[in-house]
Amino acid sequence: MKKLNRLTVVLSAIALTATVVLAGCASVKPVARDPDAAYQLTVLDTNDHHGAVLAVKGKGGLAERATFVKQVRAQNKNVLVLDAGDINTGTAVSNMFDAEPDILAYNMIGYDAVAFGNHEFDGSLEKLEHQMEISKFTWLSANVKQGKKYLGKPYIIKDFDGFRVAVIGLTTRRTLVIANPDKSLTFENEKTALSEAVKTVREKEKADIVIVLGHCGNVRESDTHITSEDLAREVPGIDMFIDGHSHTYMEKPDMVNGVPIVSANEWGKYVGEAQITIKDGKIADFDWKPVEITTEAFPPDTEVTALLKPYVDKAEASLSDIVMKTTAKFEFGKKLTRYRETASGDFLTDAMVYSLKKIGVQTDFAVTNGGGIRAELPAGDVAKKDIVTMLPFTNMVYQLSLKGSDVKALFAYIGSVKQGAGAFAQVSKGVNYTITYDADGKGTISAVTINGAPIDENKIYTIATNDYMAGGGDGYVVFKNSVATFNSSILLSDSFIDYIRTFKGPVTPKVDNRITVVGGHLPE
Repeated sequence: MKKLNRLTVVLSAIALTATVVLAGCASVKPVARDPDAAYQLTVLDTNDHHGAVLAVKGKGGLAERATFVKQVRAQNKNVLVLDAGDINTGTAVSNMFDAEPDILAYNMIGYDAVAFGNHEFDGSLEKLEHQMEISKFTWLSANVKQGKKYLGKPYIIKDFDGFRVAVIGLTTRRTLVIANPDKSLTFENEKTALSEAVKTVREKEKADIVIVLGHCGNVRESDTHITSEDLAREVPGIDMFIDGHSHTYMEKPDMVNGVPIVSANEWGKYVGEAQITIKDGKIADFDWKPVEITTEAFPPDTEVTALLKPYVDKAEASLSDIVMKTTAKFEFGKKLTRYRETASGDFLTDAMVYSLKKIGVQTDFAVTNGGGIRAELPAGDVAKKDIVTMLPFTNMVYQLSLKGSDVKALFAYIGSVKQGAGAFAQVSKGVNYTITYDADGKGTISAVTINGAPIDENKIYTIATNDYMAGGGDGYVVFKNSVATFNSSILLSDSFIDYIRTFKGPVTPKVDNRITVVGGHLPE
């Protein structure tokens, strides 16, 4: 009898405590509330973290983010902290440890849930399963399954005084094209999965407020890409859509079919903050804004800083690691990469193709701007810090898809770039062309071949480049015509390091005559 009484007490206590309730509960009763009362909910959202453990130039940083979240919690009773996916693939300190420091910091910050992003599937399933094991938050996706079971959970339910919230996870099916998920996993149609999940949480779980935590994106990358806007427009019953994947910065919500879609840019540089008023189980008022996370405004949290320090120290020490040996220096001189084909340009563009292939993304060729290469590599031992010095910008490898006619326009522009300009192209193996300069330095391009054949106007070409150029930087506006775009979130420097590690023995810097320059001049 005593055991029964103790059990009854425990069960009663659990029933009275606001807890996260996972999918599958039966006989759920609506939350009790005062019909005349106004309740408040604060939702903090991030997305596309990509291993941004530390602040960069005073912006972002997990310890800084922790300080902001603590301040919000101190000022608000009901707080949800959510992330729309892509914790993985970014900086060295995260990549070296398979995002373990990021996840442990998320635990300490107190995230409630994180949606699976496509970059969660860059590595092995074993890697992801380990990440899930060490996570105190719930991984969500209503459309990713392993057999008949969900890989994570389709949704969570959170009870507060006077209202119940459902958070449904969703992952873009573009993952099948732009990542390399385990063959045991299936990715269901986003619209179908979301419709079923919304119906379940509304009818069975008696949720008042439905939030979609979707790694979907609002920039259409292909004809089959289902965006957050498509889902908000076509799936009824959504109160808020927290979006990721497109790295979109929003100053205010994007209202679609009465649904506020929000996105907080990338790398923890912002945290979205929604203040929601709820009356009789419905949203009466909604306000959202992006809060910029800076070291000045939010000094690093000491506990999170201490947690991260061992990882940061090991990563910084690795900058002295010797990653390659060379038989001679990779020449740079007075910005030689802006005047002709160079060994550093050849190796870098080949590395970009290699990195995409490694994650299951095939690419016809790569092009990068010579101005993004900033130094030589020494003869002999080359440390990681030498490569970071050569490639100092935090540029990511992108893949674009262009029609053959646009590829012709691309090479016409490459031929028009004056020697010495940062836009001067370096290209990958398989690309060959001649640039002829007249006495005034004006160039024209000829004899362009890609993998031994002239450009086919009826073909779609896949091209690796960097994020700066993908956005039209250095005059490469033709890249904006891409019919399908993929951000690998792999740093150029990491791509280079990963590639050169495939070579056995000392590397000889050489070019293989991809670019023939007729006329023109070299830097004085």
